[in-house]
Amino acid sequence: MREPEVAPDLVDAARRLAVAVAEGTAADRESMVVEFARKVLASRGGEARFATFYEKCPSGVVLVDPKGVIGAANPAFLKLARIGAEDELLGTRAEELGATARDRSALAAALEAGDRVLDRLAIRSRPDASRLVRLTATTLPGERSRYPILMFEDTHDLRQLQETIQHQSLHDPLTGLPNNAHFRSKLEGMLADRDQGRIGLVYLDIDGFKVVNDGLGTEVADKVLRGVAGTLRAVFAPAKGFVARLFGDGFAVALRGELEPSAVVKLVEQTICELAKPVYAKGVGVGVSASAGIVVAEVPGAEHDELIRSAEVSLHRAKELGKAQWVVFDPRSGRADRDRYRLAAAIAGALELGQITVVYQPHVVLPDAQIVTSLNAALLWNHPTRGRLRSEEFYALAETTGMTVPLGKHLLRRALETKASWQARFGDGAPMVCLTLPRRMAIDADLVAMVRAELDRAGLEPRHLMLCADAESLIDDRGDLIDSLGHLARLGVLFVLNITGLPELELIPAHAIPAPGVMLRGPIVDVLAADDAPAWARRNVRQLVERAEEMGVKVGAYGVVSQTQAELLYGLGVVVASGSYQPEYQTSSEAEVWVGRTFPMG
Repeated sequence: MREPEVAPDLVDAARRLAVAVAEGTAADRESMVVEFARKVLASRGGEARFATFYEKCPSGVVLVDPKGVIGAANPAFLKLARIGAEDELLGTRAEELGATARDRSALAAALEAGDRVLDRLAIRSRPDASRLVRLTATTLPGERSRYPILMFEDTHDLRQLQETIQHQSLHDPLTGLPNNAHFRSKLEGMLADRDQGRIGLVYLDIDGFKVVNDGLGTEVADKVLRGVAGTLRAVFAPAKGFVARLFGDGFAVALRGELEPSAVVKLVEQTICELAKPVYAKGVGVGVSASAGIVVAEVPGAEHDELIRSAEVSLHRAKELGKAQWVVFDPRSGRADRDRYRLAAAIAGALELGQITVVYQPHVVLPDAQIVTSLNAALLWNHPTRGRLRSEEFYALAETTGMTVPLGKHLLRRALETKASWQARFGDGAPMVCLTLPRRMAIDADLVAMVRAELDRAGLEPRHLMLCADAESLIDDRGDLIDSLGHLARLGVLFVLNITGLPELELIPAHAIPAPGVMLRGPIVDVLAADDAPAWARRNVRQLVERAEEMGVKVGAYGVVSQTQAELLYGLGVVVASGSYQPEYQTSSEAEVWVGRTFPMG
């Protein structure tokens, strides 16, 4: 039998349908399918051709009678709805395909209208319960009436992909927290809503996190970051705080409501306390400390950029104060900043006038403190109006004026002069002088030359000097202290690393650092000063000591405030201590009298 002749416009429609299926969008495919179906039915032999089209169509097609009852569904729709056989649909009303009452109402309205496109419709599907689709509803001509036809384009996976991409663009992939862009947008929204009282902003930074990353590796560091994120969520969730990871080890929290600064401070203190509890990774308990800048401002009145700048300034001040500190932004701080800058500018004159002197504090052997291993040398500024300022109160200021290295040289020279004096008086039994290098001097490329020159000037051998430095100085990108320590160790200079926890201890084997001893400082020691020192804090120190013993490294501790704390540390394996329970900030002459009571004259 001769095939019926195909009309030219039907051929053209078929070609355009093929292009739409291969290259077009969902809307292109749907409109071309409808056009093609109409042309097929209008051509000679249309029913046969429509039957073929209906079976092979890539979109789901459901044919509905004038009363809204489903009469047929093609294989593509059965696959989309995960229906095993067409019989399960036949005789049911078309609007029942909707997954919810809202979807069913939308379907009924589309059938009533005859021509409608619904971009987001959920239909019932197995076993997912629902499936997102794009619906085009139209009608096909019949002998007595027009028959609705429903065209379904699967958009479920596309929608999920879009939502995933959108989520990823606004969230940090490691912690799952909102990222910096999301946080700033949220903050702007909070500021735009002027009916919810005050706004609170907390900027939080992990102290010395680079040490964790370099000492224990990225896997452990990532686990610590996830732990920090979890802690922030848990602490700030009751206050409905919006927590975000801004960058690296920097986090932020935004709060709204009738906030009091004291309430926000309480949450920050709780966070700092929780973070000190160790996170265990590969059998290692890693506790961290954090510094925080806090701002509480009235709305309206607070501006987005000014609020962020205030939080950043407060965080910077907290970092200057040391580890595990927080600072609440004070609008009067501008005057305080000017005072600090004046103080920084006065350092050079104070050094020249002899206001900055070297003082000493003993390092004693535990538990009875009868043996002095060394005396730690530090700078003290006898300011004419501010009183005695410790070095940690002005070292950061010295960095802004380029005075750190001159201060470090002064410390080194005067300490070695004192050691030479004691050496002459007490002989080789005189205690060592230990000095902690200010960071800018520690990373200076000329450190080795400076140390050798001052040793020669004092007439001392390298073995008479003990240098200390913090772990952050070792990995400061501005210099290479590790290389300098290698040269100094070959000369015979001893080195002790000041650490705050196990990750910093791991820098010793990681970088082959010649450090026979370490000194603990900060929260890891402070928490043991309490009468009811927590068990986890004791385990933390004991685990660190055991790891140090494996390396052949002795462990000491700064900041010991009582004999009870000293005995507790000794029980955990700490062998040397320094702190306020021993004489501190003695001048060279005062220290010499004290040393003379301990050491016989040579």
